[in-house]
Amino acid sequence: MSLSAYVQFIPLKSKEPMPIIDIAIECIKNSGLEHEVGPFGTSIEGENSAVLKLIEELLSQKFCEEFLVNVQYHVGDSRLSNAQKVSKFR
Repeated sequence: MSLSAYVQFIPLKSKEPMPIIDIAIECIKNSGLEHEVGPFGTSIEGENSAVLKLIEELLSQKFCEEFLVNVQYHVGDSRLSNAQKVSKFR
């Protein structure tokens, strides 16, 4: 089964958060999963196990001393893809 996820990585206690966010986005890019970077987070699609593995990887990395990871999942065989959800706005 595949799923869509929306991931928001928020460094805490960092004077320069953008370089840390860039590292997290690079981790997402290197996963090979379909993704789209947005201004407040990144949409990801793929097989359940691959998406969950990526989330685990983000949680286990020491990008910074303290951070938040917000994740939303859209699960279901009849769900729309991320591209379908936004196609009428592009």
